Amino acid sequence: MRTPTFSSRLTPFTRLTSSAITSALSGLHHGIVCGVAGLAIVGCGEPKPAEAPSTPGTAASTPSATKATATPGKGDDKASSAAKAAALESLTQDEATKGTCDPEHQAALEKLRGDIDAAMQSKAGSDGKALALKPVFNRVVALGPNAKAIEVSLQGSLTQAHVLAYSAKDISIDVLVGTMAATTMRSPFQRTVLAKPVSIELTKSGVVELQSDSREIELEKGQPMKVKMTGQGCALVVAYIKP
Repeated sequence: MRTPTFSSRLTPFTRLTSSAITSALSGLHHGIVCGVAGLAIVGCGEPKPAEAPSTPGTAASTPSATKATATPGKGDDKASSAAKAAALESLTQDEATKGTCDPEHQAALEKLRGDIDAAMQSKAGSDGKALALKPVFNRVVALGPNAKAIEVSLQGSLTQAHVLAYSAKDISIDVLVGTMAATTMRSPFQRTVLAKPVSIELTKSGVVELQSDSREIELEKGQPMKVKMTGQGCALVVAYIKP
């Protein structure tokens, strides 16, 4: 009689279970292999899609927006200065041609005259004593190619006079006492009359530092003083005497 083998003794249920166990063990072995391999690679199963390499400047690394504020450069400053200089040249040439001052220009010089009058009252001599200078005349005139003259007769004894002239363009003055040219000595107050450079401000030309000329002279009683001026455009001339 043939002796049945072990496998022949298994029931169909037992065989099915054994097959399932074998399959499970095979899957477990596969999982262990994949798990170990996963330490070096991504893993088993379907391959993971490759990620696109990051590119600097993409949306992921977008720098914060900056304000688009324009900073004027040297070229802008030069263009602005050139425009202001051209406006001043045009203004003074027009005044010289017409022989009259532009209203804004004249008002600026009149304001300056008030500042100079106030400052001259506090001036002191070399000995530190107040000079008590007082204004004797002032004019705002439009200068051109032909010299203009202002004549003033002063009353009193021998006295000291300071004549100051200011203009946006070149200006030159000569002072005559009687019929003779007075000294060419400049007044010490020509550039120091104010605590800051003498200037005016105009709409199209901005702040304009003025050109200047002056004389310090000695006068005798009854001597007439004549101031001759040449230049371009509107100018301010003022005179002060020491009592």
